[in-house]
Amino acid sequence: MEALALSILVIFSIVGFAAIFFTTFGTLIILIGSVLYALLTEFTVIGIKTLVILVLLYLFGESLEYVFIILGAKKFGASNRAVAGAIVGGILGAILGVGFLGVGLIVGTFLGIFLGAFLVELVVQRDVIKSLKSGAGSVLGRVGSIVAKVVIAIIMLAIISSKIMTVY
Repeated sequence: MEALALSILVIFSIVGFAAIFFTTFGTLIILIGSVLYALLTEFTVIGIKTLVILVLLYLFGESLEYVFIILGAKKFGASNRAVAGAIVGGILGAILGVGFLGVGLIVGTFLGIFLGAFLVELVVQRDVIKSLKSGAGSVLGRVGSIVAKVVIAIIMLAIISSKIMTVY
């Protein structure tokens, strides 16, 4: 059973880490793999305390995702409405991008973030340059959120690995 649990954990960890670049759910996939591993090993390796820490890291990463988009947009002069447009645009872009064999997810997300901020700012400010800056800032914020989530995923994987290494 331990070999199966470890295999599931490794697969979820690899898929989760890769998913950070494609979607917002990468750290969630790592967390789910950890929970499955804990259940299959009856919490002997990864206990409740460790799972709570992993949940907190996951939630922190999710919060950072939106914070970075907001900060990026605001840094480049976006209005509050443009920030909301970036977030909604990113979600819609991701949903529409899935239809292109999953590869469109990345393009759809970035394009949605840019267009959401750009179009809303264009309607509100009627200034193409400000609108372009708002869209670019929002995209840069998304890039920052990916970097932050990669760091969080590495921390999560280090915690999981350290627990497993103490047993084996």
